[in-house]
Amino acid sequence: MKNIALIPARGGSKGIKRKNIKLFNNMPLIYWTIKTALESDYIDRVVVSTEDDEIADISRSLCAEVPFMRPPSLATDNSSGIETVLHALEHLPEVSNILLMQPTSPLRKINHIEEIFKLRS
Repeated sequence: MKNIALIPARGGSKGIKRKNIKLFNNMPLIYWTIKTALESDYIDRVVVSTEDDEIADISRSLCAEVPFMRPPSLATDNSSGIETVLHALEHLPEVSNILLMQPTSPLRKINHIEEIFKLRS
């Protein structure tokens, strides 16, 4: 079984420029989501979907995978979240479950992930 944590992190943002890599408690915002996903025993792979080279480099430095780059057409203000997930599925073989983890929720804890997977049991 492959449980994938998919973290969508685009480079553009109108409200807070480059928000996914802005520092939050001395670390890039995306760090907190990657860290929590990596610490979970339920997650087999942590994958970041981005069109942005800097976000990809930072994500890799934090031990997340960036096995593909998202096309810019799926990284606009009008792109839907499901389009990002479907694009990721095209590039991720043997996926059983995808847990979509927004980088803008840095206060999420491991027990939140565990509770989701326990609901499936």
